[in-house]
Amino acid sequence: MRARLIMTVLASLLLYACGQEETNADTHMAEAEAAVPASDSADNPETQANGTCTGTYPSYWQDPNFPDMYESQLVSNQPGVDYKGPVFQLSDAFPAEPVDERADQPWRSSKFDAMFDPETDQATREALALEYGNLVLAYIQEGNIDSGDINTDWDVCNNQVRSWYNIPFQTYDVMSGREFTHGLTREAPVNFSMNTSPDPLNGTMWAVGFFNPTAAYTLGTIWKADGTPEIPTDNVSFADGAVIGKPLFTTLSPQQMPMLENLPAWQANISSPDFCSCQPASGNGQCTMAEQSQQCPRSLNTWGPVTLLQFDIAVKDSRAEGTQWVFGTFVADGQRKAEEQNPWKRISPLGLMWGNSTPPADVLASSYPDNPRENGFKDMVIFWDTVDMLNADGGANAFAHPGHLGCNSRLDGPADKAYSSCMSCHGTASVADQNNNVPPIAAQFGGLTSECALQDSAGNWIDASGAPAQERKVGDTIISYPQIDSIYFASTPAAEPYNTTVQTENGPVNILPGQPDYADSSRTRWISLDYSLQTSISIVQWQQWQQHAKDPEPAHKDVHEATLPRR
Repeated sequence: MRARLIMTVLASLLLYACGQEETNADTHMAEAEAAVPASDSADNPETQANGTCTGTYPSYWQDPNFPDMYESQLVSNQPGVDYKGPVFQLSDAFPAEPVDERADQPWRSSKFDAMFDPETDQATREALALEYGNLVLAYIQEGNIDSGDINTDWDVCNNQVRSWYNIPFQTYDVMSGREFTHGLTREAPVNFSMNTSPDPLNGTMWAVGFFNPTAAYTLGTIWKADGTPEIPTDNVSFADGAVIGKPLFTTLSPQQMPMLENLPAWQANISSPDFCSCQPASGNGQCTMAEQSQQCPRSLNTWGPVTLLQFDIAVKDSRAEGTQWVFGTFVADGQRKAEEQNPWKRISPLGLMWGNSTPPADVLASSYPDNPRENGFKDMVIFWDTVDMLNADGGANAFAHPGHLGCNSRLDGPADKAYSSCMSCHGTASVADQNNNVPPIAAQFGGLTSECALQDSAGNWIDASGAPAQERKVGDTIISYPQIDSIYFASTPAAEPYNTTVQTENGPVNILPGQPDYADSSRTRWISLDYSLQTSISIVQWQQWQQHAKDPEPAHKDVHEATLPRR
């Protein structure tokens, strides 16, 4: 691969020296050839297509068909010679043309127009949201959950109802890269307070996302069939009818969290549930990828199975004014739904949202809107019986109950942060700049003024997770709590740049100074990925691989410097 890169560069220099005029087509060809491809069929003759799974891109971290990507690492994420279980294959034969799926998407009926009307009464909105969410879930599950064995369900290479796809390149990261059994990526640490234990229960979430044909067409405009992406230089927009489904699994057990009883569990090849971290040998700086692989190895049997806790859905629907997206969350409800024949259906809706209930200027997100359990929202629905089910076995710390929701009861699942919301996180989705920077999906992750701040009974400022809150400066300007909320609880318009500028007494202030910094561009605003955090993650990892592949240092010295968007 590197030899090909050198030859391409030399050829380009020769063309320039000879004075040959380079056309736009020549430029694009040179750029495509200069990128180190994810796959080369000549280098990987053993790669075989299987339905929509082509082998063009790595299927998981340490995929043996892509040895350059894990050179000098401790190998712990490949099936052994005696392994007989499922092996994940990436579904990446994306449609070459737009797909019209309206006939198979009953939630697009005009019947549901009223759900998006802010004047609709709460009872009607709730009934419509319940039906809407269940229709989308059934559409996602169709053909994916009836193999007769939960271990072979969600093998989407050959779905007989409709094709489903995965996003490439969530594989070039030792800590979070896909594991080999089901393609799960490490999501985030979680901790819950449950009455089953006097101590906090700490675990880790693992997840895999599936994109329908409409959504996959857009992925195919980025991730090309030749194994190289075309990184967007302008805002990306998914078409109406795009659907994404994402089951999320926890390392915690049904004994610890009773709602997990009777839910599907997978024996996945994961790292330590304590959200393993790495200490560099030098004592400072960052670990190399080789060090990460040694200190945080994967294991199929050491840490037990992972169990379905949450199932997220996302639907592009232009009736959602501004955002044009509907996000929904279902959660484990294994005790109440024990009689449900199919274990994948033992989940209940937690809520549906299509806006972020943006607070007015100078109003805290933690206090707006007023009393949502009683008064409801105009742009989302919360199913409070499910919240109560999740919290029924909660422990002493109410902040850490699994039904914590998001800021002021905005929709967020047990796997998510109590000071955020589904749309707050996903609205940040952007193309990484040349330094692999992306907006932090939560202000707290970026060292910024805390979002969703409130005062406790003693007058101390905390966030909705119970952690201390703090107002911080950007340059010489303090960013207030309402100002940071105006950014993170905006209803970001679909396919428009994520706004990181806030109005202050000192004028407009970019809370991320100097960002974005796109190469060969005067652009000063983020390139939108239309609420797709997975696409943002994949671009970050691709760019990191490109940097490492072109670096003359051996791979064992590579440091994964990019900061990934995370929950």
